[in-house]
Amino acid sequence: MKRESFEAEASGIDAIPRYCGEVTVGCSDVAGIVEAVARSSERLREEHAELAATIGALEAEQRQVTDASDEARMLSQKAVDRLFKGTDLIRSSLGQVAQLLATVDTLTQHVTGFAAAMEQVRRTSQDIGRIADTTNILAFNAMIEARRAGDAGKTFAVVADEVKSLANNTRKATEEISRTIDTLGSEAEQVVTRIAVGAQASDEARGSIASIEGTLGEVIGLVEEVDRQNALIARTTGGVGVHINDVRKVVASFDAATVENEAQLDTAHARMEQLEMTANVMFDKIVGAGLSPADSLMVERAQAAAREIAELTEGALKAGELAESALFDRDYQYIPGSDPKRFANRLMPWANRCWRPVYDRIVASDVQIMAVACTDMNGHLPAHLSEFSRDPTGDRAHDTKHCRNGRIILDAIDRKAKESRAPYMMAVYRQEGDGRSYKVVRNVYAPLEIAGRRWGDLELAYSFG
Repeated sequence: MKRESFEAEASGIDAIPRYCGEVTVGCSDVAGIVEAVARSSERLREEHAELAATIGALEAEQRQVTDASDEARMLSQKAVDRLFKGTDLIRSSLGQVAQLLATVDTLTQHVTGFAAAMEQVRRTSQDIGRIADTTNILAFNAMIEARRAGDAGKTFAVVADEVKSLANNTRKATEEISRTIDTLGSEAEQVVTRIAVGAQASDEARGSIASIEGTLGEVIGLVEEVDRQNALIARTTGGVGVHINDVRKVVASFDAATVENEAQLDTAHARMEQLEMTANVMFDKIVGAGLSPADSLMVERAQAAAREIAELTEGALKAGELAESALFDRDYQYIPGSDPKRFANRLMPWANRCWRPVYDRIVASDVQIMAVACTDMNGHLPAHLSEFSRDPTGDRAHDTKHCRNGRIILDAIDRKAKESRAPYMMAVYRQEGDGRSYKVVRNVYAPLEIAGRRWGDLELAYSFG
């Protein structure tokens, strides 16, 4: 009975580190969630700030639209007034043009009548010319008869001679009239032709006048419609301004609430980190008290690995294979293009060549050991397991998982280990798996003393699950 009681008590003691680890992992999980929510809240607040700036810009643009709309309404009203005045002037001018076209029509009729009268004069002149020719012949015959009559016909001969002279003069006059009429007729024909062209143009002008009047009416209608639309825009813009102001109030209220929530989240995150650290301290104390033999065995493995690394390195220093300045080199040089960022120093080539085989051998010796690596006082990893020292591909997921040599990792628990002067320190953390599952990992920090100086720590990660 006593044996069973002892075994039950031992089993309970063995479970304490597991429970501490679960508490630590739970705290880490909650802290991670709280931190993620806090960061999300910060991003949301930044987006709120951008939204507020956008709302401010929208308000400014809305005011500009309102001012532009008011100015457009004023200009459109002035345009309507000026258009009406211009329309009156245009219509008056068009009326005068119409009167001028009517005068052209009347002139066309007069010129046509004049041409007809000229033609009548021409015919009358021709008739007079024929009568003069006949009279001239008759006078000539009379003169012949008068001469035959002798003295008795002298008086008649004188008269006949005068008649002949008159007939000749008449003939000359009719010829002059004909030439004048021909000249006038030619000019009259040109005038008639030009007037006919003008009359045709006047008909086209009447059509253009009608089209201009119709266009003026359409322009006036369009300007009036623009004025109505500007009025509608002004009313709508005023409504938008009211809504924008409401949105600004909501955003301001939400932003204030977000700031308050962030403060509470930061406090909760800090408390969870303290609780996580406390759980790790409890786990460390339990292992240190010898209450978990399995963990104590891993501590011994870590300390032995640290001694092996120290002896190997001190031997290289004595042999001149490695300079102490290179061993403690803290001038980290960023490796271009690395993502996550990796840094090189003068120790890195030698550590990759000499420390890495030791890491690989220790991990291969026990399936419970997950990783072994040395980190200096700043959290720099000059070398890692071969599995985690692959050549980068540029794929961030691949490089994050397989390119860890050269990384600088210094979390709160890592800083605590660097500050510790204890022979070792324990910690528990959660290692993510496929995004849905994870593994509880225990970690031993064994101080690494080389050439009488604290170089950093050898870390041994293992799992019993």
